[in-house]
Amino acid sequence: MEKISTLQNNFQKELYRYINGGCFSRKDIFFSILLPFFHFYKNAKKILKYHGEFLVSTQNDNYFPVNLSIKVYKGINPYVLRMMKYLKTELNDDLLGAYIHGSLGAYDEIAYSDFDALAIIKDDVFENLTRLIKVAKKLNSARKIMLGFDPLQHHGWFVLTEADLRNYCNAYFPVELFKYAKSLFNDKGLKLTIILRDSREEINEAFKRIANDIINKINQIQYPLNMYQLKSLLSGFMLLPSLYVQLRDGRGIFKRESFNAAKVDFNIIDWSIMDEVSYIRSKYYLEIGLIKKWLISRGNFLSNYMKKKISPKIPPSISKALTPQFYSRMCRLTNSMKKKSESYL
Repeated sequence: MEKISTLQNNFQKELYRYINGGCFSRKDIFFSILLPFFHFYKNAKKILKYHGEFLVSTQNDNYFPVNLSIKVYKGINPYVLRMMKYLKTELNDDLLGAYIHGSLGAYDEIAYSDFDALAIIKDDVFENLTRLIKVAKKLNSARKIMLGFDPLQHHGWFVLTEADLRNYCNAYFPVELFKYAKSLFNDKGLKLTIILRDSREEINEAFKRIANDIINKINQIQYPLNMYQLKSLLSGFMLLPSLYVQLRDGRGIFKRESFNAAKVDFNIIDWSIMDEVSYIRSKYYLEIGLIKKWLISRGNFLSNYMKKKISPKIPPSISKALTPQFYSRMCRLTNSMKKKSESYL
C-alpha cells in the first residue's frame, strides 16, 4: 500500500484541479467549451476514488493535536462580503469552514493582492456523487468573485477536507497562516483541531519547484510580456522566503514576516533584488477596460487562456526597471536560496 503522504498529495492535487475548473485532460477542455459542466460529472468518480484511498489510511498516532481559533472577517472589502453571502446561501451545509487569508485576511490588501481563500469540505460530501458535483460546481462558480477582485489571479481555491485535518500537511497550507486568516462564515469553522504530520519532503519539493521554474524562465530569457506573466513570476519569487524559512526553522511563517526572517542568511547586495521586487509590488496598479475584464474573469478555460494572452501590457513606470540585469539578479538570489536550503534537509 502506498504511504499516506503519497495518497494525500495525489488526492489534494486532483481535488484542487477538480474544484478549480474540473478539467483533467485536453478532451475535458474541449468539451468544457461546448458543455460547461460536463467535466464535473465526468471526473467526479475519480475524485471519490482518490478520497476513498486516502480516507482508509488517515490514522495518525504520532503527533499532538493543534487547536486553532479563527476570528470572523470584519472588514469592508465588497468582494469578501459578497463571497461570505454566497457561501452562506449556496454551501452552508457542505463546508466545515471557509477562510480568507493572505493580505485580505490581515486587512492590509493592496492593488497587488490576490483573493486568497481556503475551503474545507466535509467528508460526507464525498459519500454522494451528486452532492460532490454540486459542491464542485458551486465553488468553481465562486471563483468569479475572486476574479472580480483580481482578474489576473493565477490560482483558485485552496481546498482541504476533514480527513486532511487529521493528517495535516504543512506544505500545502501552513497551519501558522490561520493566525492571520478570517472566517467567511459567522457561525462555523471558528475552532479547528489539526494533527500535523511530517511535511518536510513536500515543503522542499514545493520550494524546488518554484525556484527551478524561476531559474529556467530567466535562463531561457522567457521574460514577462504582460501584467499576468509579470505577476505570476514576481509572486513566485516572493513566495520563496516563506518556504525557505519553513525549511530552515521547521515551521510555517506568514509571508509578510518571511522577508526579514530570511534576509539575515544572505548577502545584502544579493538580497536587494527582493526589496526591489517588493517595491514594484507596492507600486503595482492595473488599468483594464470593462470588456477585457469581463472576458478574463469568467473562470473557465477560454477565460484563463485569454488572460495569458490579452492581459494588459506592463506600464512604462514598471517596465523600465525590468532589465536583463534585474532578472539576472533574481536568478542569482534564487540559486543562492536553493543552495543554502539544501543544508536544512
